[in-house]
Amino acid sequence: MGDKRMAAALMAAVLLLGAGCGQQQVQEEAPAGTAVEVVEVASGEMRAEYAVTGKVEAVNEVQVFPLLAGQVLTLSVKEGDKVASGQVLFTVDTSTVTSTLGALQQSYNSTKAATDGTIASAQVGVEQAQLGVEQAQQALDNTKALYEVGAAAAQDVTRAEQALTQAQGALTQAQTGVQQAQAQQAASLAQIQTSMDQITTQAALGTVKAPCAGTVTAVNVVRGGMASSAQAGVVIAENGKIQVAASVAEDVYTNLTEGDTADVLISVWSDEALECKVGALPAAADAQTSLYEIPVALPSDAAPPIGAFATVTFYTARRESALSVPTEAVLTGSGDERYVYIVDDTGSTAVRVTVETGLVSKTDTEIVSGLMEGDRVVVKGQSYLSDGALVRVVGEQAAAAADSADDGDAAADIAGLADADDAADGEG
Repeated sequence: MGDKRMAAALMAAVLLLGAGCGQQQVQEEAPAGTAVEVVEVASGEMRAEYAVTGKVEAVNEVQVFPLLAGQVLTLSVKEGDKVASGQVLFTVDTSTVTSTLGALQQSYNSTKAATDGTIASAQVGVEQAQLGVEQAQQALDNTKALYEVGAAAAQDVTRAEQALTQAQGALTQAQTGVQQAQAQQAASLAQIQTSMDQITTQAALGTVKAPCAGTVTAVNVVRGGMASSAQAGVVIAENGKIQVAASVAEDVYTNLTEGDTADVLISVWSDEALECKVGALPAAADAQTSLYEIPVALPSDAAPPIGAFATVTFYTARRESALSVPTEAVLTGSGDERYVYIVDDTGSTAVRVTVETGLVSKTDTEIVSGLMEGDRVVVKGQSYLSDGALVRVVGEQAAAAADSADDGDAAADIAGLADADDAADGEG
């Protein structure tokens, strides 16, 4: 038994010694220099980008205020609904306004009935007076006929003429009485009708309608709740037109022009950015933030939710042909020096090169001077380099394969040792 344990121990020692020799051999065979990845300096179109957070809003937002405060009886719209001009949005209880309408209507009817009786009596008097005029006229005509044949005296004609004049005066007085009664009736009824019309008009304000066609963006009332004339009950985006508003600093504002292209990403609505146009620029900055609110028009077929946040990318400059490198390749030294590392023609030495940069996009930085097209710039591993350092150029796939191979060897070594231990225990 002791011989078997001794043999197992010797076997484990041999495996450990072999593993150590294998690691030493790998270290000796590993190429010298820092592993780096490179890209060639290329020439192409370059744009400076400035990304800010914006918000979807209506181009023209119409706030609809209820002109009559009260309890909301009906509510027929919700956020996102399309509405037509004149469509009923909600209604407000008007019972407190119309509570006196019945009494006024009763007063109107009773007043009209009473004055109609007065007018009727006055008209009877007119009819009687008219009959008296006719009779007086007939008496005068008869008296004149008798006077012409000598059967009546002149004073008889005079008396008949006076009687006709008195009858005509009575008729005029009766007619005036009718006119006065009619005028008094009209005045009384008009006063009551005015009050009724005012109540009807005010009650009509309880029906709140859309002043324009568009999309409902906010509803600030609920059925059964109270509506106030001090707060907009419903907000409508007129004609459904929406845009994105984004605030920028002065240095960006001065480089923007109406009609410029801007990319808009509304992540809650779509994973793809929209190519949009910058709208009319504001004449002045916001007094509180000192920023300029830039409107960006969305395509007509775009319908993201109003109030959603958006990422707006403005392009403030453009180069048709510019040398550029990935931004991560550019390092900063003392005194704001910008520099990169390139690999020389031998492919084994890093050279530090001071550069002058220009435009900066999302991923690349323009190189104004210091590099030439085709130079191989280090984009990974540059932070570990110094001027003249030895390097070995690898690709991402090669580096990954190397790492995987190292991990596999280590795992195999550990597995071998474990098997040896198990074998020793089994023999024991």
